[in-house]
Amino acid sequence: MFSLCYKLLPDCYLKYNFPVSYLPSKICSMLEEAIISPFYLDKIRDDQGTRVPSALSMTYPFEYYIFHFAYHLTNPWLQLQQQENVWMNWETVYVQLAHCYLYHFLPRDNSAVLPVIGPYVKKTPPRKLTQSPEFRRDCQKLQTLRLLRASILSSGSTSPGSGVPQQQQCLPQVWRSETVVQVFLDFWLEYTEDAQLTSQLSTSYLSTIPRRHSIHSGEHIRLVRAFIKTLHEFTNSATGDKSAMDELKRIILPSVQGKIYTFLRKAIYHWPLDSSFRLILEAWLSFIQPWRYVPGVTYTKEGKAEEEERGKIHDPVRWISFVANNLLAYTLVFQQLLPRFMRTDLVAPKNALMLFRVFSQPYLAKMICEVENCVDDVVLSKGRITTNQWTSIIRQQILELEGPTYQYVPMFSTAINLQVIWFLSNIKQAHLTATSLVEALENRRRGKRFLLSLWEFFSCEEYSSDDISIDERRRVPVLLATAQQQLIDIFQVIQLEDIPQVAIVADQEYHDSILSTSFCHQSQMESSFDSSRPGTFVPLQEGRQSCRYVEYMGDPELQPVRTNECAFLVRNFYKLCCYLNLKYRYEIITLYSKRSFLGSVCRQLVVPPTTIVKLPKRTSNGFSSGSEERLPPRLSLRPLANYTFLISLLFGILIAWLINYGPFMFLGFLFIMWIMYVVIRATLKHYFPSIASVFRQNAVAPSINR
Repeated sequence: MFSLCYKLLPDCYLKYNFPVSYLPSKICSMLEEAIISPFYLDKIRDDQGTRVPSALSMTYPFEYYIFHFAYHLTNPWLQLQQQENVWMNWETVYVQLAHCYLYHFLPRDNSAVLPVIGPYVKKTPPRKLTQSPEFRRDCQKLQTLRLLRASILSSGSTSPGSGVPQQQQCLPQVWRSETVVQVFLDFWLEYTEDAQLTSQLSTSYLSTIPRRHSIHSGEHIRLVRAFIKTLHEFTNSATGDKSAMDELKRIILPSVQGKIYTFLRKAIYHWPLDSSFRLILEAWLSFIQPWRYVPGVTYTKEGKAEEEERGKIHDPVRWISFVANNLLAYTLVFQQLLPRFMRTDLVAPKNALMLFRVFSQPYLAKMICEVENCVDDVVLSKGRITTNQWTSIIRQQILELEGPTYQYVPMFSTAINLQVIWFLSNIKQAHLTATSLVEALENRRRGKRFLLSLWEFFSCEEYSSDDISIDERRRVPVLLATAQQQLIDIFQVIQLEDIPQVAIVADQEYHDSILSTSFCHQSQMESSFDSSRPGTFVPLQEGRQSCRYVEYMGDPELQPVRTNECAFLVRNFYKLCCYLNLKYRYEIITLYSKRSFLGSVCRQLVVPPTTIVKLPKRTSNGFSSGSEERLPPRLSLRPLANYTFLISLLFGILIAWLINYGPFMFLGFLFIMWIMYVVIRATLKHYFPSIASVFRQNAVAPSINR
């Protein structure tokens, strides 16, 4: 694709139109108000009749492709096709391509973006039909970059020994990097509420595209986080030379950090409080922790020490300027998150780990406190990290991002301290609940069935509630205790008695719900070993702390092949049974209906009549009505395709072979024993129906009590 873009680049007569309706809503509203960003200034093409911008006319096919690639993620038509599940599209080709583009066009190893090619077009002979001076001027026009300083891209300066302007020398290094950043920033980090979208855009735009959703997809948030991480890595890889790429690394993050803050703040406000909220938290943590993305510190799954070192602040002086320029991302977003943390399930391991990561920086609180002192022009004593140089920066930041009427509330004020104290009580309660839950799960695991223990031994995994291992549950009390102590140190809660002791007990209702969910999952595993139970336990999508027993209501012979069945035998046994049931249908029904001894034997060999449910189906004339159908008694060999039966059969043949008995002799002996078993059951059923009923009730009672 990029090879094609570079081949088409020299042809100045080609134009690539990108519809204005595809642009983010904020860009569209700015175009309507004649407020044009420099990046779009030389691309706008007005409609001849209405004089309204209708498309972006691009000279470079690279820009055209990047615009469409970025628009794919926010395309409202594609959003309409997706289900309301934030976890879908977790690993797609689009995600992999986005990662590749970010790593290629924003290199972290100080390498050049290959191939080194400029955006300017080569001089080609003019065509006969396009001899106007205006068209020739468009062909020779050189795109002006919007992020680099004029001193770096000075059009009048030339390099020694050559007549090539310095601007043309710098453009091959950075023009693609800047285009990718600008387009991804405008499309991916655009967040406009539905009310603003309706009021800002005209009806002409709204009639052509469906309305975008306020809640982004999980794929979108993950790519935003990857974009933020790549910007940090790209910025931190600056070497200090005077190249255009190094200059771009120094100024790119200050140019985009305001839009990143606005996106995260609005996304946190609108995002529902469920398990997917950690996607927003991870994106926020990636933005406020640039020290995690310094070159030279590698991350490996095995190296826990390297992971911990990567997340620590080793040089506070280096990062104090970033904290000052993004103070609202630390303080205001934290104040926005604090009420949500109070309603978050802190007993969940992932939430506990997220809480631990938020408060695991010892130097961060000191830097925020130092910067906050500059807001009120407090005179700082000698020996502190910073001076009053941040006062104007912080005030300008508040004015641009929150408006002139916003009243800043310091992070270490009395009101915030009171909320933190109440939050500490929630952490304490979650700690007690997590501790009691681990103890209960440990006790249950000691008394579980031998078959489940054997399954865990061979599968090398522990089966716990909500697909969370007991080892992960054991980490939760440690993480919560550490986060509690860090909060106490950060906000200087001197006396632990200040923490309210009201209702600081283990949440028994939550405790019981987790254990009941564990029972459901354990019952689900037990049902896989019990073929007599037709249903299974399925966790509910809207809440992972509960499950529902689901039973198949169609033809049992048409159920999908289970994991504990041999697919080859299931299909071939089904074909054989269909042939026999169709050929001897009336004989089987007649013999099954007899009240004689032979009828009793027949009832032991065939499946009894079954009532199945046919659900309504969509047809060309609408939905068909649901109905019930009663299947006659029939032969079924599907239980013989069970892996448990097959393994037991092979194990028996092996034992018979070890004691000098052939496999056919063993199979004959097994067949005789089965015939005797069927005859005994039929005899009891026919001649002693009362004894047979008592035996059946005793066999069914344990399964009901479960």
